[in-house]
Amino acid sequence: MARFAEALAAGLLAGCAHLAPQPRYEIVGYYAGWKGAVEVDPALLTVVNYAFLDICWDGVHGNPAVERHLPCEGANGAMVLDNPAGDGEQLARLAALKATNPRLRLVGSVGGWTRSNRFSDMAASPATRAAFIVSAVAFVRRHHFDGVDIDWEYPGAIGVPCAAGFTCERAEDKRNFVALARELRAALDSAGAADGRHYLATIAAGCDRSFVIDNLEPAWIARLSASLDWINLMTYDYHGTWETRAGMVAPLGNDALDPAGTNIEATVKLYIDAGVPPRSLTLGLPFYGKGWIGCEAGPRGDGLYQQCTASVSDPREATYSYSMLRTQGYLIEGLAGRGFARHWSAAAQGPYLYNPASRTFIAYDDEDSVRGKMRYLVRQGLRGAMYWEIALDNGSELARVVSGELPH
Repeated sequence: MARFAEALAAGLLAGCAHLAPQPRYEIVGYYAGWKGAVEVDPALLTVVNYAFLDICWDGVHGNPAVERHLPCEGANGAMVLDNPAGDGEQLARLAALKATNPRLRLVGSVGGWTRSNRFSDMAASPATRAAFIVSAVAFVRRHHFDGVDIDWEYPGAIGVPCAAGFTCERAEDKRNFVALARELRAALDSAGAADGRHYLATIAAGCDRSFVIDNLEPAWIARLSASLDWINLMTYDYHGTWETRAGMVAPLGNDALDPAGTNIEATVKLYIDAGVPPRSLTLGLPFYGKGWIGCEAGPRGDGLYQQCTASVSDPREATYSYSMLRTQGYLIEGLAGRGFARHWSAAAQGPYLYNPASRTFIAYDDEDSVRGKMRYLVRQGLRGAMYWEIALDNGSELARVVSGELPH
């Protein structure tokens, strides 16, 4: 009888594993599948978002504006693997991490900057939304995942210009996004009830007014969030390669000297004022910086907000991973190298580098700025943190700061 009771208790515990208390704070890290095997410390995360999955249409997927079409199998609107051979191996590797941390959850993220071109078509009709949802449920079950993340960049205002002859945005995109999220939520809840677990539905969201505000559906973002577990705010790229004035990539606070006048605190307030509860928001962190060349020193001699001739051509897209900054001598144990001086913006609450000889400016996040952002999100009562992306860190240096600041 005792053995029977022990076995019954063990079975009940196993069956209730997915009903365990939720972490106090979520820590979401994006995993770029196209980079191949990337080391992940499962103890530092609550969720890994596998990026990116795509949408099948007329037997092909991919964005013809930037790449050739790739073959796929599935109904129009179906969610598909981007690289079936490589993705399958990566998904299996991630699933194996649960043996180390059974509380870790895995989420498939669909879309992204170059793969958002079919969202408008898919969300526009009940039939194609249904095809997406059926395939999404099948994906999480097949690969032992825990949910789906939609990274639509952006509804009503596509980021990558659409290829000729295609439709990548519609005025009613945000209204259709609300319907898609509602129907996805219902399907995941139904599957979860059958499987004895809760499946996650999340999105990645833009950080400016053009994403949050919609004249056709003024309350759309609040209605959308009601169907989601949370929204991953992409609170970065406030300044970048599309401009020739040096600026902070992810400023926390407002700096009156910043011509753009945008920052993380303003973004969070924008969402909350629009009706999104604080606990429905995770704060996005960039594990990278951006650089400009030919930047005037300016009155303070540090290049900040000064006119430059261009963004840096090397590295690609002027993107300095935090790992690159650390391993190539730009940052040496918190100090600057290679002719750069490290500066700190008290207003924006972030660091930047300036080399007066080469007139090169680099804005980035480090342990100090990440720690400040974690304390800010705790004060604001947010759901947690998200970062792009795991491979850009330097031996989990920034990830350990996030994990150390957020009980999970």
